Amino acid sequence: MPRTPEQHRAMRAATRERVRTAAIRLFCRRGYAGVDMRAIAAEAGISTGSIYRHFATKDELYDDLVSEAATGLRALARSFTDTDLVVEPLSGFVEVFLADLSQDSGAVEFYLLMNQVFASGVEAEGERGAAVEDLLRAHREVTEAVVTLIERGRSRGLTRPAPAAELATCFFAVLGGLAMTRSALGEAFVAPSVATVTGTLLIEETTV
Repeated sequence: MPRTPEQHRAMRAATRERVRTAAIRLFCRRGYAGVDMRAIAAEAGISTGSIYRHFATKDELYDDLVSEAATGLRALARSFTDTDLVVEPLSGFVEVFLADLSQDSGAVEFYLLMNQVFASGVEAEGERGAAVEDLLRAHREVTEAVVTLIERGRSRGLTRPAPAAELATCFFAVLGGLAMTRSALGEAFVAPSVATVTGTLLIEETTV
């Protein structure tokens, strides 16, 4: 029985996602320059010719991943700013982040890959592509959103008295360190509690 158009679309979407997952894994392990489309196709379990049905070039594939990260960061920024709450949006994000670290879902590799993009973007001033430029802007937006959240919490006696920008820096450093530790330790990784992570910003665990 021939496949229906819906089945074709589902298969195409599944293959495209396999390609993206393979690219994340290889870019994270080898860096952008150390990967070509042939290697990504092999990692995804498809032919080299097939991969070009989904992405015309390695740059297009890379930019697709970077754009996804930028979209996610902007959604996170909105979750911090489109509310009058302090603890709940912060704890909700950290809970999801820790759950992603605990699962073998590729989230850790994606997070580490984006950290590589941040570093290379800063180093390649004037030479980086539009997608990387947009990701860097999105990262600044989410940082500013966390600073705003900290300042909102300070007016209610919820967040620590250190400068908000310093606290935001420490918060993101903790998240990055956790991702690296999860990658290094694998299944031996012991995830901290939500309260431990949010304790870098909050004076105490309170729901407001």
